[in-house]
Amino acid sequence: MKFTRTKKLVFFNNKWWVWKTTIAYNTAVKFAEKWYNTVLVDLDTQCNLSRLALWEAFEQSLFSGFDNNIYGVLRWIIEWGWDINLNIKPIQISNSLSIIPWSLKLSRYENLLITAYNQAAAWEQIWYFQTSAINRYLSRLWLDEEIDLFIIDCSPNLWLLNRIILLWSDYFVVPLMPDAFSLQGVENLWITLEEWKKNWKNTGKALANTIPNEQVLNGEWLFIWYIINSYNQYAERPIKSHNEWMERITKSIKEYISERHCKNWLVEKSWHESLMDIKDYGELTSDSHRTNKAIFNLIPWEDFKAIQWTLDNRETSKDQFEWLSDNIIEILEKY
Repeated sequence: MKFTRTKKLVFFNNKWWVWKTTIAYNTAVKFAEKWYNTVLVDLDTQCNLSRLALWEAFEQSLFSGFDNNIYGVLRWIIEWGWDINLNIKPIQISNSLSIIPWSLKLSRYENLLITAYNQAAAWEQIWYFQTSAINRYLSRLWLDEEIDLFIIDCSPNLWLLNRIILLWSDYFVVPLMPDAFSLQGVENLWITLEEWKKNWKNTGKALANTIPNEQVLNGEWLFIWYIINSYNQYAERPIKSHNEWMERITKSIKEYISERHCKNWLVEKSWHESLMDIKDYGELTSDSHRTNKAIFNLIPWEDFKAIQWTLDNRETSKDQFEWLSDNIIEILEKY
């Protein structure tokens, strides 16, 4: 174990097309290369993380009775009112990287949560039991498998499943694009996250005095940073329009997220500048998706056409994800 306890990190935004899944996957690969025992958890209805990590194996299982996925973990609770299935294990991708894939059937759990969350606020133990199911599974997995990091990819929406995910997560990172929609997304997050945390403290958590601790979601997530993705550059600097949005996003992050969902020395650090400004890697991103490899692990001529600018982009991606993973680890070691 690299940490004293497992760490649950969510990449979260309510805006689509912000490279959320691509960043989660590439960062997780880099963690694994540093020998952190890392498990990807795909809770995004788009199931892109599962497709990126497993590709053909996931496609073949998507419409089958295959149960080695997140629905398999929850099936007994959903269908029979039993407990989580601890026999379900993550699918191994490499020595230190594995994944708990998405399932189309997970919508049944989302339906259950609609009732469960409301009843948890009314102090019914069965509903705490249901809302804490995924978190309890990950906690047991950590003890059995000595997991260092869970990297969670969730849908780009503000629905109930994401509320539950945030309530049991430890940290979240916000990927953004340098545009007006990302700026709006930051403000949307502020309003929603404030409401989620306040409501849980005043209702569900406050009423849980006689409920076992493992069934009561923490609701104390910590914002650790934001990432600007896919900017275009000229003369090694972001183009003017992207740079203008990046500056405005920084101010919004400070006011709406860092000062409200961060703490101590990390408050100023988390808004003063992005954790990483990731340039547009061009065709390498789609090559990565096609080969289910991290961008920095693509092989010239085998995985992509090795002209100078693509070679430069691959080397840049290697440096950037090395920096990104090191900085996240530094924060996780302190909190």
